[in-house]
Amino acid sequence: MSLLPPSLAAWIALSDRERAQIQSGWNTYGGEGAELVARICSDFREKYGHLPGVEVFGPGIYHGGSWVIGVRHPFVFDRRLLPAYHLGIDVRTSAGSDLPPEFQEGIRKHSYVWAPPHYEQFVDRCSDEIRAKLSRPDMARDEMLSALVGRPFDEFVAICQEFVRKGEIAPFDEGA
Repeated sequence: MSLLPPSLAAWIALSDRERAQIQSGWNTYGGEGAELVARICSDFREKYGHLPGVEVFGPGIYHGGSWVIGVRHPFVFDRRLLPAYHLGIDVRTSAGSDLPPEFQEGIRKHSYVWAPPHYEQFVDRCSDEIRAKLSRPDMARDEMLSALVGRPFDEFVAICQEFVRKGEIAPFDEGA
């Protein structure tokens, strides 16, 4: 028996904790929650699909069996405009495969494609282009970095450093 609420309105009325509890009981590979998540994805598309370059696809099932909303956007995009979750469903973003040289295999400096120095190199090389694409002629370097990673850049660096400490990604510090 599915624990699925009968409507989007009922789902919206639930707390994040209640939504998570219900989702944990779904057999996503068996289709449980599919109709509701399709409505949630449509709601997300209505709220965020107007952003320039944003393509909403899905819903989909992420590794391990959880529902997600997939979003593709240009590499130069203010990811802070998109939530990490929408009505309890994880939002997974992708910048596609058209990456700047700083991130390309065989050109980039560090093995981890999303290493913070790659973002810094890109921003230093392309700051005028970034400001123009984001229609923000007054953007400072740190704000550009934060826009590209979707959170304060120093927070992103700390997360990456923790991954290095755990051995999940290769070191990226200039001295490494």
